[in-house]
Amino acid sequence: MKRFLSIILFLVFSITLIAAGTGDFSDKEKAIIYTNSLKILQDYEIIINEIGVNVVNDIEKAQSNAEGLIELFINRQVLVFNDLDPSYRLSKFYEAETYSANLILWYPDGVSIKLDFENAKVSNIMQHEDNVYSLDILLNKKIDGNYLNQTLNRNSEGLTFRIAFSSKNRSFDNFKIVGIRNAESNDMIDYSKALKEVNSEDLNEEELTKIHEGIKAILGDYNNFLALLGDPDEIEEDKVFYKESFTNIFENSETKIYNDINPEPEKSLINVSSYITQYGENFPGGIKNISVNIDSVDFGKVIKSEEGSFYTYAYADKFFSGSFEGKEAFSEMFPLAFKISFEKSGKAYTNYKISGIDISGSGFFSESASDQEISVPDMVIEPVTRKGLSIALFGSYGLSFIKDQNISTLSMESDNYKWNINNDYGLTAGIRMQYFFTDHLGIESGVYYDTYKSMFNLEGSFQNNDFSTDINGDSFYKIFETAIDSTININYITVPLLLNYISSKPGKIGFYINAGIKASYAISSSYSLSGNYKYSGYYPSNPSAIQYLEIPELGFYNRENIDETGDTEISSLNLSLYGSIGIYIPFGYYSSVYLGPDIMYGFTDIMGGRSEYKDIFGNTTDNQPVKIQKIGLKIGFVYKF
Repeated sequence: MKRFLSIILFLVFSITLIAAGTGDFSDKEKAIIYTNSLKILQDYEIIINEIGVNVVNDIEKAQSNAEGLIELFINRQVLVFNDLDPSYRLSKFYEAETYSANLILWYPDGVSIKLDFENAKVSNIMQHEDNVYSLDILLNKKIDGNYLNQTLNRNSEGLTFRIAFSSKNRSFDNFKIVGIRNAESNDMIDYSKALKEVNSEDLNEEELTKIHEGIKAILGDYNNFLALLGDPDEIEEDKVFYKESFTNIFENSETKIYNDINPEPEKSLINVSSYITQYGENFPGGIKNISVNIDSVDFGKVIKSEEGSFYTYAYADKFFSGSFEGKEAFSEMFPLAFKISFEKSGKAYTNYKISGIDISGSGFFSESASDQEISVPDMVIEPVTRKGLSIALFGSYGLSFIKDQNISTLSMESDNYKWNINNDYGLTAGIRMQYFFTDHLGIESGVYYDTYKSMFNLEGSFQNNDFSTDINGDSFYKIFETAIDSTININYITVPLLLNYISSKPGKIGFYINAGIKASYAISSSYSLSGNYKYSGYYPSNPSAIQYLEIPELGFYNRENIDETGDTEISSLNLSLYGSIGIYIPFGYYSSVYLGPDIMYGFTDIMGGRSEYKDIFGNTTDNQPVKIQKIGLKIGFVYKF
């Protein structure tokens, strides 16, 4: 049994390694991504419909549902197309928090929606920074509600949902909605800000306060050093120190920052060293005004990097004015996104550095040019499915029953002796090939190794009730004194044909049912016999001194210390019914473990070639069937190709 389990674990490990793979997203990985993305949209549909029911019956519960809806978005400020106003007279977009509140305020009699998942389309998967990815899903949304109790809203329109997620070690997590827009409009949402928050940490208010104060301090240094470097009254010796200090607030001198010191820059991003050089060259007369609006900084969520440090984004407006190259007046306000990295030491956050500066979106959505082509998702979504071919490695261990009715029906009352039957272990192990037609129903076959074993014991002194005649014609009763143990062991190669049912969708815990027929071919059948066996006679008509005879010449014998093995003849083919029910536990979407009891009931007489049965007294009866049964506990591993 230990060897069998070791083989199973080795094969499971090997298949897992093969399945892991590397490189771009495989079809299986895309299916996992699509499945999780659709799950977010299914939750979106469910929660809005719950709001529509509870707003009438339990307003507090509806408000709780509204908070649950917001949790599906990356943050509360994500822009959502306003499909709640049937006449489209109000704003095109609302933030997720406002949209969620308006569901309750504008539809006091309830609202319901229906998303057309069957005809949904998906875009290519887009990669962003820091292992963040996104995709667009286009589907039709139908609303049914009474807007402000005045206007029926039964609009149906296509919406494009941008779904973001993170990927680490080929594992996908943090699926969130980062924007919803009307698929037919030219409104383009800038998703970049929301996408930066996909891998965010869950920190308390005290920790966030510490971090925000540290960020404001380094932004203050950024502002002050630039002001000092641009002050024409500062001496050159001091400016050398300011340049060094300004460089030190960045991760290194090669850090890329937005080129906001050139009206028509050749490159939008330059490194810190180039920025300092051009800062002095472009404005030889100094800077008239520079100011970063630190008091109105908008902080992003905190994200933990793979190296263990942290980073976040700070969004602040920077005002800048000066005489470009001593000639042209250059005055501009830049909405900048500062990437700030830092470390944690105990309960303190330290070593704040600017890791990059880029321009932030001027607005969270904007009108696209009329001739600009907007990408429309056009690929059919193929989520994770159980349909298709799977391989399973399994084993079953339990009690086997070699039920010989010639023996099991004997009794002391009618037959004057009885065998003791001990059911021994039964083992089944093998490879199963499964093919599912749907996510729930399939068939399977494979190759199994089956072994069945039973022990028979006959112990005691047994006397026949009928007279027998010896070689001299004298009548006597047969007497057997036995202490015999006999073991029967049968091994088969089995090919099953089973019907499979699994209650759950892929990736979910459920229960399974296997049922069908097994055809088994006998590869060996053996017995072992041990103990003592004495045959004597009782002659009631003889004088008392010679009533019990053991004379070998009369055919009597005494066999001691028997130790015998050999083969038994059985039918080569055994047909049986099989069934199992148990729990199905997924490990991801394509690997699962199942566990449950199983039962096998043979209906073939494995001794069908025997016409009669002779008992220990030599009495002959018609042969009764010998059938095999087994009850066990099955465990297996399934991998979906």
